[in-house]
Amino acid sequence: MNDETRPADESSDPLPFDPMVAPPVNPPRTNPIADWLRKLLVCNPFFLASAALLLYGMYRISMDAVFLPTETGQLVFNFTSIQTYELALVITAALLAHRRIWYDATLLVVLENLFILVPFILISHAALIEQSVVLKLCLFAVAVAMIRTEALRRRVRELWPAPGLFSIGALVLAANCALPIIYRHLHETKYGTKLEEGPAYHTNLYVWLIGLPLLCALAMLLPKPLNDNHPLRQRRWFPQALLAFWLLGTGAHLYCLGYVYDFDLKPHMLAPSLWVLAWIGYFKLTDFVPVAMQCKIWRNVALLFPLPMAFISADAGGSYVFVVLTLLNVVAFARIAFDERENKLALQLAMVSFAALIAGIPVEWLMPYFAGFDRARLIGMSAMVYVLIATAMSRNPKLGLLGAFAAAVGGAMLKPEADTFDWAAQSGMVFFLIHSLRWQDNEHEGVALVRWTVALAWFAQTIFWVRDGAEFLHPLFMGASVLVFWGVHWFIKQSRATIAIPLAALLVMLASPVNLAFGKLSTTPAGVLAIAGSFVLFAAGTIAALTRHRWHRN
Repeated sequence: MNDETRPADESSDPLPFDPMVAPPVNPPRTNPIADWLRKLLVCNPFFLASAALLLYGMYRISMDAVFLPTETGQLVFNFTSIQTYELALVITAALLAHRRIWYDATLLVVLENLFILVPFILISHAALIEQSVVLKLCLFAVAVAMIRTEALRRRVRELWPAPGLFSIGALVLAANCALPIIYRHLHETKYGTKLEEGPAYHTNLYVWLIGLPLLCALAMLLPKPLNDNHPLRQRRWFPQALLAFWLLGTGAHLYCLGYVYDFDLKPHMLAPSLWVLAWIGYFKLTDFVPVAMQCKIWRNVALLFPLPMAFISADAGGSYVFVVLTLLNVVAFARIAFDERENKLALQLAMVSFAALIAGIPVEWLMPYFAGFDRARLIGMSAMVYVLIATAMSRNPKLGLLGAFAAAVGGAMLKPEADTFDWAAQSGMVFFLIHSLRWQDNEHEGVALVRWTVALAWFAQTIFWVRDGAEFLHPLFMGASVLVFWGVHWFIKQSRATIAIPLAALLVMLASPVNLAFGKLSTTPAGVLAIAGSFVLFAAGTIAALTRHRWHRN
């Protein structure tokens, strides 16, 4: 058999060479340890380790009684060390930025902004040095910091993206310069430890409650981040991060001042600053979240934070702070709900804040008016108020009945006296009648009859209340309240709605005067009553004569 007639064996023939297909390449062998080490070195941990070692060294120097036994010597050594280190940070950052090594230059700029307030903390720790020394060191630290920052701003413009950031930093720096001077001066007139009164105590308190929140509010002055082709411009967080470092440093400085001069840090002292930052996070949301991600869920999440920040101050000594922050929350949430009618979350948060405001009112404010009112009763009252507001916003008569029950409970809680039932009945029926102004009678069968029934029951209960010894002005107040609501509704809607509400309100207002008149008439001589009656009949006859042409045409 020749080669032409032999069957082809495809498995034995070599594959044809294809120049378009690259030959397989064996992957290089990898070393996991070397890979992790390479990633660690790329992050350049030497800078961070160097900063941590510097802080540790200053701590050990301040605790060493052999190397530098005096407090002034320790302060001067640590102060000089930190200033020299910061100068090295600035020079190295400028050099790296000139060579466009952006990661390491940015890291050094961040370290410089972390350390910029450390000299003032060192000065604050030296509580026993002379006031003149404190003043000189603080002014020197400010001057050196301004020079370093100006050098960074001129030499490393790419790392200083916000033009107004320099001015904000100057304000924060000036505040931290003034703090050691003020605290050291007040320390001369302070006697004792853990004080709860006096100029030094109130200064420390107001710095936490007002000064630090004002510094936090400077974040609103930061311009919106730029979007261009520079790689560093895409780091939208950079200006906010630098300001956050300054604020954290200021907070640490205040804590050190309190530690040195024996002032306790309580939760309500932190609440105003956290509350301000929470609202800044909501209003500056576009600086952190790109436009494509500005969906409703992000805004709702940011809107939730101011409420718990106010609750941080709800401790034994922070009731006044809680009331102020919660009242501001009510105003802010209500404004957002008014501007954005579809934002139901803002409306609910405004209602919750208003209820929390009632629950957090200092009990001593209520003592002159409501004896025996305690915190538990205030919390229950706040729950009733929330139910009242929620039901008042509905047009459903069934929810109006629920609100009337809550109003009755609230009325009984406000007047825990002999006439508790009367106040509960009055509060419930008054709320029910006011709520009925929002009803659509054509949508609910029989609501007009219910309204008339409640109006008559209100008048009948008022008669029993007056005869039982109610104060003269109380029925007048209840009737006038309903009449005012009906008048406002008529003015806005230009509709009289139902006559049952104003008629019942007028009858309730007349209950006390009529009862007083009957009491006077029972002791008046019959002759006097007859003469008075004659004048009344004469007036009625005169009115009938003058109006006959209106009611009798013939």
